[in-house]
Amino acid sequence: MNREQEMLKKIFADYDEERIKSRMARDRRVEEINAKFPELSKIEQEITALGMKNFKNILDNPEKSEEYNKDFEKKLADLKKKRQKFLADNSIPEDFDEVKYKCEKCLDTGFIDNEKCPCLVQKIIDMHYEMSNMKSLLHDFSEFSFGYYGDKYIENLGMTEKENMQDIYKKAVAFCDDGDSKNLLFYGGCGFGKTFLSSCIAKRMLDSGKSVIYESATSLFSDYEDYKFGRKEGTFEEIYDLITNADLLIIDDLGTEVLNPVSVQFFFDIINKRTALSKKMIISTNLTPDGILKRYTDRLYSRLLESFEILHFMASDIRIQKLKG
Repeated sequence: MNREQEMLKKIFADYDEERIKSRMARDRRVEEINAKFPELSKIEQEITALGMKNFKNILDNPEKSEEYNKDFEKKLADLKKKRQKFLADNSIPEDFDEVKYKCEKCLDTGFIDNEKCPCLVQKIIDMHYEMSNMKSLLHDFSEFSFGYYGDKYIENLGMTEKENMQDIYKKAVAFCDDGDSKNLLFYGGCGFGKTFLSSCIAKRMLDSGKSVIYESATSLFSDYEDYKFGRKEGTFEEIYDLITNADLLIIDDLGTEVLNPVSVQFFFDIINKRTALSKKMIISTNLTPDGILKRYTDRLYSRLLESFEILHFMASDIRIQKLKG
């Protein structure tokens, strides 16, 4: 069982526990009120006895069932009025004997007519946030500012820095909604907004119920090598399952990892596996395309060109701009 399955299992176990707690709370409430108001308990007993008597009468004389039912309904209505008056006179809520569920829409089952209840959808979103490794890094698209990108004209792109960023921004938003869009490779200098925009995409997808996993290249490849060479206890299978099957995998700072043939092959395998599964990826790096080609194999570089849309971030370091105020 992988981590996502374990967390889903816990969600439904929590639903079971909530239902049990709610029913136990109802039972305690009924017991306390009946103990405090014996007259109410007597009325409840009369209602129960009336129903049993009617059932027995019909069994004994089925031909008189219509007559018995009429008499039963009249007496039951009288007892209900008596009960209602007693509750009102003693300031007892009419629904004191009903189960109070945490979610009244699905009665703490997670489903309404075989459709996910909004409460379950939110729990799944929260679960994906917990799994993403990005909870403290997330930003909303509304926070993105084009004010940090200038009017400097970029000859090879035929547009200014700001226009280039506006184009990248539009593609990032479309990426969240278009299931057939290519993966994204963000490259450019430090502090140009690559990680920030990645986090905006991650939040949008998490909020739509998608699973997102964020890993720095250094951490991801280091963990794999530790597993591969037996340098650390535990298994890598759970991490591998997440990075393979998450709806979106973000690998940040590609090029900062210690490079060796094992990590290169691992990286190539991840791209191939996720491409085969039609799972999305975002890679950010400070390396230029030529730098990627020099650092990695021709085969890997070719795979990136085939599977990713390569987007160039150009600006002055935003973090320094913020410090200057």
